[in-house]
Amino acid sequence: MIRLLYCSKAKHEPNQETVDAILLASRKNNKTLGITGVLIHGGGMYMQVLEGHEHAVIRTYVKILEDKRHTDSRIIYITPVKDRLFNNWTMGVIEGDPLTFEDVAELRANRMESVHSDAFTRVMRKFSTILTHT
Repeated sequence: MIRLLYCSKAKHEPNQETVDAILLASRKNNKTLGITGVLIHGGGMYMQVLEGHEHAVIRTYVKILEDKRHTDSRIIYITPVKDRLFNNWTMGVIEGDPLTFEDVAELRANRMESVHSDAFTRVMRKFSTILTHT
């Protein structure tokens, strides 16, 4: 099993209808594929964590790359995992402001290098905590 975090730029600031459409499709497809995760949006950006079997996650990410609602998608972190952080969500959602995205600045800045797993885990646990309170 793997966990993948990517970040992309929204072509247009997402409205509730756009987010609902993304969530509806994600939840349907992810349930079938055994993928869990969370979508974070705001400040003209999307971030998404996908967890599941390697082939399913990679195929899903490639399909996400074709989505015309965003551009400049970049994998920030990908790692093998034993346990899921978002076990109960076929796709959770967090609406964030630009400050939320500062939490991944260290990961994005170092995306071409090896990012220490503690930094990634710290960010993912913060998102997980936010989800349990929404």
